[in-house]
Formats: sequence, structure tokens, C-alpha cells
Amino acid sequence: MGSVPGRNRRLESAVSILILAVLFLIAAGLLIKQAPRQAKDFSFLLPSGFKTLSEMEVYNAGNLYEKINGEAPLYIDAGFEKLSTQRFAGLSDRNLVAELYIFDMAAARNAFAVYSVQKRPNVEMLGGMQFAYKAGNAICLAHGRYYVKLIAFTESEQLSAAMAQVAKNISTSLPVHDDTGIPEIEYLPQDNLVPGSIKLYLANAFGFEGLTDTFTAKYTLDGETITAFLSKRAGKKDADVVAQSYRNFLTENGAKTKKPINKTLEGSVFDFYDMTEIVLSTGPFVAGIHEAENQQAAEKLIAKLIDKLSGKAKND
Repeated sequence: MGSVPGRNRRLESAVSILILAVLFLIAAGLLIKQAPRQAKDFSFLLPSGFKTLSEMEVYNAGNLYEKINGEAPLYIDAGFEKLSTQRFAGLSDRNLVAELYIFDMAAARNAFAVYSVQKRPNVEMLGGMQFAYKAGNAICLAHGRYYVKLIAFTESEQLSAAMAQVAKNISTSLPVHDDTGIPEIEYLPQDNLVPGSIKLYLANAFGFEGLTDTFTAKYTLDGETITAFLSKRAGKKDADVVAQSYRNFLTENGAKTKKPINKTLEGSVFDFYDMTEIVLSTGPFVAGIHEAENQQAAEKLIAKLIDKLSGKAKND
């Protein structure tokens, strides 16, 4: 039996309409799924008694300088993607004004790097959050891929409390998606660690361009404050090369090898203008001590760090 042209055309039309309907439903589903990520303002983060005062402003790498002129390169070099910022104020007192800055840094380590290197000495760490502090009229925190600043325009206990609440709301309400976190922080010994002292230098740690992705942390040991550092490399060979390059960098700048107390550190301990530097590699890690006044305490700390890194290298 031959086909019926009219019936075939009607069938083809019905199939086309069905396909278009399915595509429409898929697109609608994607829009619904993405909607929470495209909030028009930060009102959902504000405590009671406060409201947004301005429209949200969004900046990218091309115009970031318009908002934070002079600091833009720091963020861009660290992987910056987008800044969203908005002011908020008290309902009963419009003089209580602050501005919220949320920098999307693309990855947790980038956000933490900016947070840590910008942190001033003697800040007040905020409880309930892993990386958050108050300094003067500002609160800063790292939350997953986001680096966050809150800046008050006036001194007020009420405003400070509201800013702290916004920071807590961000830590519990702002999704960080599938960020892998910062595993190197767990590689550092916790005993005698100075709270809030961990920093991440994405490049040029201690002025040496070969030390990238370098974590530093301060410890109190034998009455001394000592800085330890580590950098995870691609593998043992890479770690050996970087460690030797940094030793060469030290000697080229006036350092001299120093007799270690612990013989296993032979060739890794340096006198650098009356300060002790230790540089070595262990597995895929470059590790050491930077500018310690007490060699004995420095060697004690590097031994603790080596033990911790040796365990991590076996488990990785």
C-alpha cells in the first residue's frame, strides 16, 4: 500500500512539535537550576534590621580597576573572575552603612591566597568560621572560591555585629559548588601553630620566582616564633630541582652553609645574615624554615614538618 502524503506531513509536524517541546522543557529546567546562582542582590544575606541600599554592581577583569584601583593586579594575578558588590544600611538608622564585596576567585586556593597575603598583623579572628577575621572597620573571609570583604562607613557596635552576621550567613548560605579545597593546609603540623598564621603565596615566595604555590605558617617553639614553609611539586624530581634552585638563590644572595645540629640536615642549613634558613626536599615536597633566630628550634620544627610530610607522601 502506498503512503499517504497528508498523513505523513501531519506526523512529521507532530514529531517536530514534540521535539521542540522537549527542548523547551530542558532549557527551562536549566534556567531554573541556575537561577539561585544569579541573585539580583545580597538581601538574603542581611540580618533583620538592615536592607540593601544600592543596586548590585558587577565587575570583571577588564574593569575591576574602576572599583579597587591599585589593587586590581593582585586579584587578577590570583585567578580573579568576577566581583559583585552592594551597600546595605540600617532600617532605623540610615547612617549605619557598609559595603559587601564578594570576589569570585575561581578556586579555593586562589581565594585563600588573596585572603592570607592581605591579612594585617594582630587581627581579631572570628569564631565559627575557618578563615575569617576583623581588622578595624573591615571583616574579611575566605569561603571556598570566594574572597569576601565587608567595610563599614562608620564606627558602630550594631553595624559591626550586623557585618559579622553577614559573614556567618555567607559561610553557611553561599554555595561553593564542587571546589576541591586546600589539602596542603592539612600537611602542616598543628602543634604550636599560631592561629590564623597560614599564608599561601601563589608566586615568588621569599622573592624567589621558583617557589610557587608555597604555604607558610608561624609556630611558637622554645620561646621563639618560627616560620615554616612547604610547596607541593609535580613529583620528587621536580621537588629536588626546586629545592636546589632555592639553595643556589640563597648562596647567590649571601647565605653560607651552616653545620647542622642534626646530621641528617647536612647541606640544607644556611646562615643568612645571622638568621637560619633550612631548605630541603622530601618526596614531592619542598620544605624549610625561613629566617629563624634560633637554629636549634628551627631544626626541631623542620623535623616535625618532615615527619608530617613523609606520612602524607605515603598516603597520597
